Amino acid sequence: MLLRPFEANRRENAANRLLTVVLLALGCLAVTADVLAQAPRGVALTPRNFPSHTMEDVDHSFRLARELGRHAVFIYQWGELDREVARTMLAKAARSGLVAIAGLSPTTLDQGRKELDLPASLRRQAGSNVSFSNPVIRASYIKAASSLAELKPPYLCLATEINLLGIQRLAEYLHFVSLYKEAYRAVKKISPATTVFVSFQWEWMRILDARAPARIADHSKLIHVFRPELDLVGLTTYPSPFHENPARLPPDYYTWLFRHIQPRDPVMIMEVGWPTSGTGSEAEQVAFIERLPGLLKGINLVGLEWALLHDVQVGSFDANLNTVGLRYRDGRPKAGYDRFRALLLR
Repeated sequence: MLLRPFEANRRENAANRLLTVVLLALGCLAVTADVLAQAPRGVALTPRNFPSHTMEDVDHSFRLARELGRHAVFIYQWGELDREVARTMLAKAARSGLVAIAGLSPTTLDQGRKELDLPASLRRQAGSNVSFSNPVIRASYIKAASSLAELKPPYLCLATEINLLGIQRLAEYLHFVSLYKEAYRAVKKISPATTVFVSFQWEWMRILDARAPARIADHSKLIHVFRPELDLVGLTTYPSPFHENPARLPPDYYTWLFRHIQPRDPVMIMEVGWPTSGTGSEAEQVAFIERLPGLLKGINLVGLEWALLHDVQVGSFDANLNTVGLRYRDGRPKAGYDRFRALLLR
């Protein structure tokens, strides 16, 4: 059908507008699909003003966590574990629509993860035999792990940065491995759906490899010794003490992991951070966050969890760990907060 020029232009304009609407709609669908395809993100919920925080501060941290991702991380030192606190936090996470990642850390942070962090009453019972080989300690640890399993957490990490123990005290590490496997079976009996794992400190894995490149296969055994009772490989990573700035991180900084595991193995970065004082700055924190998608590309990532929501004031922490938060201790956001919030991971 022939059209007069005006009618032809009008119909052409209408068609162009329709095409634009369709393209915009497809674009929105593509963005939605892209977001859904991302690896889940999360953060450890340190409230503002920690450790002198209020319940209002705690509730506010849950609202902020929803802005950052889908996961909420709660790590408890075994020596200070309060099951009722854990119950409250996991229940708050569920009500907030967050997937809880609970952690039980049986080694001391302030002693390089090489000593056992026992509850005071257990330390008295154990006497001079402070070892994961001690039946009293083993039974108590399994009981603590089981008490957390009763809360049905989606994820349960039964040791954080545990390879640091292996690097320093191999015999004790092997005692823990056998204990972990007993605890794993106890947890699965109580909560079969819970994903159970331990985390490894990544910088020290790389340091071992750099010092003894001919022994990489031996270093991998620090991970593999936990199999098959290892539902995923957990990592903690704090590069700033070892690298001048984020730009100096090599492109294979994290994919070096494939020298130790298979590409299909699920991986959770349970703690990741760059501080804004000490060995870091606010600008470097932003730069590090911006590099993460490229550095993590190709890894079967099931979670990327920032180390702290707010900065803290903890005597056993150094300036790096105290200021690794995405917000200042008084609640003010750092530039890294919005950058992490906008992060796209595939």
